[in-house]
Amino acid sequence: MSIESDRAEIIRLHRLWWESNFTFDIPKMRSVFAGERYLQYNLNGHPYYGLEQKTRLWEALKGNVAIPEISGDIDVRIEIAGDMAWLACENIVRVEARPGLDLPGIPKTPFRIRSTEVYQRDDGAGNPVWKMWHFHCSPTAAENEPRVPFGDSFASRRK
Repeated sequence: MSIESDRAEIIRLHRLWWESNFTFDIPKMRSVFAGERYLQYNLNGHPYYGLEQKTRLWEALKGNVAIPEISGDIDVRIEIAGDMAWLACENIVRVEARPGLDLPGIPKTPFRIRSTEVYQRDDGAGNPVWKMWHFHCSPTAAENEPRVPFGDSFASRRK
């Protein structure tokens, strides 16, 4: 195994994870994660412990919530050290709820998110296969909000 093949596999899992979000494709989503030891800090602000809780969340969302748009990755960073790796990026996402369903804290227009993914070369059963062990997603600061103490913003850094 080489660092290049490790990087390619982590990027493949990352893309598979984001693709699964468009249709809440549970088998595709489950193929990325490390089983019941997996931990997610979801965009909705709540933690989900293991794949069974994550699957139950997606079963509740499927048909009630859609994620019709996720931008390409912005400012991707990947670090790999032995059997551990992390990937961080930003995206712009649009989330839609079925009429009458409220999604507290989730804007109705496209908004910027940031996420961190932690990978381990361990499938949760001790096999040396890259899997995601932790995912954290949260909204970012507003597009033009100044960054303390620098005074720049997401918008000004893109210029």
